[in-house]
Amino acid sequence: MTIKFSGGCARPHLDLPSALSKIGDGSVVRDLLGMLVWDVPKIQRALLDQKTTLAARLVHSLKGCLPIFCHAPICDLVAQAQQYTQHGDLALTDEVCASLRPALAALALEIQHHSATPVR
Repeated sequence: MTIKFSGGCARPHLDLPSALSKIGDGSVVRDLLGMLVWDVPKIQRALLDQKTTLAARLVHSLKGCLPIFCHAPICDLVAQAQQYTQHGDLALTDEVCASLRPALAALALEIQHHSATPVR
């Protein structure tokens, strides 16, 4: 059973207060998010190109750091995608990736918006 997740921007993916409490410095959070935003398009491209081995590797890295910055629903979705891609379950991978692609796109937009705002 997969998680049905709306990738829309109505529900924020970023949990910046939590990230700040864990990291302690807004500029460090911004720098780390800057690195994260580079991975999102790579994952999206691998998913679209059905390069499941590459997607599994990239999603595995994302799964490790995402809980620092994001709310649970997208973290759970990424963990599920990593599990399915790692085990080569193509049917379930396709299903969860159909939800993951728009969620990653929304996350990338949130990161870009945050990066464009002044550090407080």
